[in-house]
Amino acid sequence: MTITTLTRVTLCDALRKRQGLTRDESATFIEGVLEEISKTLSKDQEVKIPLFGVFFSRKKNERIGRNPKTLEEAVISSRRVISFRPSRFLKSTVNEGCRS
Repeated sequence: MTITTLTRVTLCDALRKRQGLTRDESATFIEGVLEEISKTLSKDQEVKIPLFGVFFSRKKNERIGRNPKTLEEAVISSRRVISFRPSRFLKSTVNEGCRS
C-alpha cells in the first residue's frame, strides 16, 4: 500500500484543474483559507466545515511526564492543542474506502 500525503501544492493543483484558475489564483485561495482557519483557532473559536468536521482548540493542564528512556520525571507545561472531530459523513466515507 502506497502512502501519499496531501500537500498545499496538491490542493492548489486540484483547485486549478477543477475550477480553471491560474496557479497563482489557486495558491492565493488555498493560503487565504488556511490563514483564516488558523486565525479562527487562535481566537479559541471552532471551525466547522459541513460534511467534513470541526476543528477546535482546547487547553491541556500542566502535568508530570516521564522520559521513557531515563525514567526521569519532568513538568510538562500547560498548552493549547488543536483537535478535530470528524463528521458522520466523513467517517462513513472513510469506512467505505476501507471495505474496498
